[in-house]
Amino acid sequence: ILMFSLGLTTSCDNEEDTIAEIIVVNQEGTRVQGAEVRMFGQGTVDDDQVGDIAIDRTTFTNSNGIAEFDFTDDYQPGQSGFAILDVEIMFDSPTGITGATGVLKVVEEETTRKTFVLEP
Repeated sequence: ILMFSLGLTTSCDNEEDTIAEIIVVNQEGTRVQGAEVRMFGQGTVDDDQVGDIAIDRTTFTNSNGIAEFDFTDDYQPGQSGFAILDVEIMFDSPTGITGATGVLKVVEEETTRKTFVLEP
């Protein structure tokens, strides 16, 4: 019985977390706390049409300048890839509003990181 249960536990494929980390820095390279980060993406209907927004989440960077998004519950095992998401960042600083935009390919069952530089 012990050999059978050992075989079951080693053959099960545990799902890893699917995390996206957005690192926000200013033009001097200093990490920015309190920046608003939005990640969103539209589903596809066919080759010519995009569907409704499938993912739309917003959070703020922490004291290390990192906004973390956990997509573990959105990823379905066996799915081919996860998502390419748009990123919008806004920061209201004492000198004015700065921001950044771009895209991030979120890799399933990994932590994907990308740094964005705020522009005036």
